[in-house]
Amino acid sequence: MNTFTFELTYHATVSFAQNWLIERGCPPERITQSGGDLMKPADDLTLQVEQQIRESGPRYEVLDSQTSDFDPCEAWTLTWDSSACQTPIRVFLEEGNFSTHTYTMREGAFADVGAARSWLDDRSGPLPEPPEYSAHDSADVRARVALARSAGLAAVPKGGPDAHCTPPPGPVQRPAQQGRLL
Repeated sequence: MNTFTFELTYHATVSFAQNWLIERGCPPERITQSGGDLMKPADDLTLQVEQQIRESGPRYEVLDSQTSDFDPCEAWTLTWDSSACQTPIRVFLEEGNFSTHTYTMREGAFADVGAARSWLDDRSGPLPEPPEYSAHDSADVRARVALARSAGLAAVPKGGPDAHCTPPPGPVQRPAQQGRLL
């Protein structure tokens, strides 16, 4: 008789699930999203944000997430960003558009979990961009998007106000569910 241990977790978006698998040794090329019936990324920024998540390693601690297949079709993931000092709470919002069969992924930055949850509840304004987005002019952002698509974000140096900041430890991530098979 053998005993096996397995780990199970839930992620609201494909890019966070891919990150989780890569962190556990799965080859990235084996988990690419493909197929004719899948929604397509609507723009280059969506591709850049998804690649950033996929290749981030343990940078983001998932605090909460939610999905909805109804109107609006969306998924969000609330995280603590270990590389950000000013606004360490990040919301990644994926919105699907059934009429165009596309989706967008955006990143928002907040000073604390309460502010992020208030925004998620109210949606009274646009998703606040991370400070590092405004630290670059539009030509630099376009260049980073192009590099991210061709060489991977790991090859692109991070700039902006949080580039060399080491924040204090963040909240504890929810433990993954574990089980045993006999």
